[in-house]
Amino acid sequence: MKRQNSANATTTSPSKFFSNTSNQFSEILKQITQNSNNKPMRKACSPNSNNQMQKRVKTQITSISRNPNLNIHNKNISASVPKNKLEYYQVLEQIGSGKFGKVYKCLLNQTKKLYAIKMIDKLYLKKNQMLHQLHREVAIQQMLKHQNIIQLVEFFETTNNYCLVLEYATGGTLFQSLMKQNNRRYSEPAASNIIKQVACAIQQMQQQSIIHRDLKPENILWCNGQIKISDFGWSVQDKKERDTLCGTIDYLSPEMVFGQQYDNSIDLWSLGVLTFELTTGRTPFQVQEGFTLQFPDYLSGDVKDLMKGLLTDKKNRKSIEWVLNHVWLS
Repeated sequence: MKRQNSANATTTSPSKFFSNTSNQFSEILKQITQNSNNKPMRKACSPNSNNQMQKRVKTQITSISRNPNLNIHNKNISASVPKNKLEYYQVLEQIGSGKFGKVYKCLLNQTKKLYAIKMIDKLYLKKNQMLHQLHREVAIQQMLKHQNIIQLVEFFETTNNYCLVLEYATGGTLFQSLMKQNNRRYSEPAASNIIKQVACAIQQMQQQSIIHRDLKPENILWCNGQIKISDFGWSVQDKKERDTLCGTIDYLSPEMVFGQQYDNSIDLWSLGVLTFELTTGRTPFQVQEGFTLQFPDYLSGDVKDLMKGLLTDKKNRKSIEWVLNHVWLS
């Protein structure tokens, strides 16, 4: 998973976490990637400095959580779920897949409008004791109404699947778009426009005490030229600090990596990683190597300042209001 840092880079180490040895990070990485109950799911790829494609690993380690009420939502949600409405849709080609199901483009027969339908296998979900996660995802999507967040249209069940009908993103994922850019990175003005929209969505989530916990290019979509956050499968609504390990390794904050309590500022850490990836074509850290922040020479001082404010320890991490008022986003 190693990605070489750019040469002639400047370095800053603002966090107490950044002094850990490589051996400690190797043990942490081993814990993340070799959990006995849930094998990691490999999703998408990112280029290294030699333009070779590398796997990006998504953790599946909810069992590490020390929350005694982890399965509080594991109840029969079918009692309140509308029954089969699939007959109202014409299911077209598959456009995505995940650990628990597949995503298809679909057409509403009455209006001929396109949607995305996420079909989640009931048996697989029950076998992995993840009904609580689906319940939470649906509840969060129903309450989030924002121009930079994919909208949930309706939720129903069939004999074999739970189905989430979602707003259809015409432009695909931000990751797919990133791979098509020159040097697989956006210009700073283009990246600034994207980051500002993601920041607006984060602000809306924070106002409703929602933490996404898996912000990355694969979960951000283009829809008619506009950025929209998607995939709330790991999201929670909670004003208290959490300790569940989840997300994608390249985007994990130090407090999550070290098993410490975290709050909604982990989404701001992810925003910093996203800014780095959009402007350089790679992520800034490898968990087994530590959190030493190095910048390529071609980045402007303004974007470096934004990332320094986000890619630091929880205590010193800047707020979403600071981000939205930053000169790089103006």
